[in-house]
Amino acid sequence: MFARAYSLARPVNAVSDMPIRIIDLFDNFKGLDHQIKALDDLEKTLGPDNLSDDASWVKLWRSAYYPETISNTWDGIELAAIQAGAKFPQVVAAQWALESAWGQHVSGKNNFFGIKGPGTIKTTWEDYGSGAVTIRASFKDYPTIYACILELVTQWYKDYKSYRGVNRAETWQECCYLLKAEGYATDPVYAEKLIDLIKAND
Repeated sequence: MFARAYSLARPVNAVSDMPIRIIDLFDNFKGLDHQIKALDDLEKTLGPDNLSDDASWVKLWRSAYYPETISNTWDGIELAAIQAGAKFPQVVAAQWALESAWGQHVSGKNNFFGIKGPGTIKTTWEDYGSGAVTIRASFKDYPTIYACILELVTQWYKDYKSYRGVNRAETWQECCYLLKAEGYATDPVYAEKLIDLIKAND
């Protein structure tokens, strides 16, 4: 939790009626029990909405970790996936190749993975069990390629809220099947397509 990096201890010589500024408290955090308890209380005060991935301050905090120079290639995506925390970065690269035709097409701005959400409206296809159907859907926009990869890994590969991420897989093949099983795609042979891409390119 981000808040654990802060201390509520007032700096020495601080004026008593000055408001506490979190930015000034980093140096005072020593991991002491009373500091951790105070931060736990602060987390409760802020509430889940203010500590979520969608909170504006969290996005600003993380913005420095959105490299602008990610290479739109298999190797570049794999490297970014490692930085983001994917256990099997080759699976992320395979998703990129499959979802964006090797980086040639995006569903939203810098969205190479077909991640849905408020943003760009496009025509796509889904298979709900009776064959492919064409639909119009909204796809999320991202400031950079890495921002898209980071959200993909955070919400699908890592444990996220009540969801168990596909990083729990013991092999990259299992990771591919878990993505399909957890509902990432409706394509009935999605996992097999990822596996074929990895065997041919990694």
